[in-house]
Amino acid sequence: MAFKVYKYTVGSLGTNCYFLADPETGEAAVIDPGGEGELLLSSLAEKGLTVKMILLTHAHFDHMMALEMLREATGAPLFLHPADFPLLADGEKNLSLPFSGENLTPEKAEGSLAEGQTLALGSGSITVLHTPGHTEGSVCFLAGEELFSGDTLFRESIGRYDFPGGNYRELMKSAARLAALPGDLHLLPGHGPSSRLSHERIYNSYLQ
Repeated sequence: MAFKVYKYTVGSLGTNCYFLADPETGEAAVIDPGGEGELLLSSLAEKGLTVKMILLTHAHFDHMMALEMLREATGAPLFLHPADFPLLADGEKNLSLPFSGENLTPEKAEGSLAEGQTLALGSGSITVLHTPGHTEGSVCFLAGEELFSGDTLFRESIGRYDFPGGNYRELMKSAARLAALPGDLHLLPGHGPSSRLSHERIYNSYLQ
């Protein structure tokens, strides 16, 4: 079974929100609902998708502006790495205060994510990769041939490491780990265009 992926670029910082869906059952995971909650909800309804879980690659505000609207409307649980739990309750650490002047403090996550964990979705599954560096609790999600890389690895670049909890060495290790994954995975980052690992291994200067 191949998952179906829908991409929406939302919010003031152009965050990529993804729906990962089992085409047979209509079960879906929403990854990084960064804003424009009404658009996301209407798109879910239009496609006949049932949200089973909301997944955050990390807890910066631009990846969760529509989180509470989706959580309330769908009843789906939020999953996040525990190292980023403190960011949910702190508008300085999740960058909502410095960037938007708004103090965004979503409710606690219902579920936690860990390295190597698998999450069942429809007849398939999602594997969690803990990839610290952008934040301490940054993760990537591997689902079939799709790699959701959050703000760890971008097309021909990497994420920032100068925010609270960021670490350049950790980020470089995490990016190298993704590049070493077998095959030519489809790279779906938190911002900007998608890519392929084959392209990144050649053209991403941070991986040389």
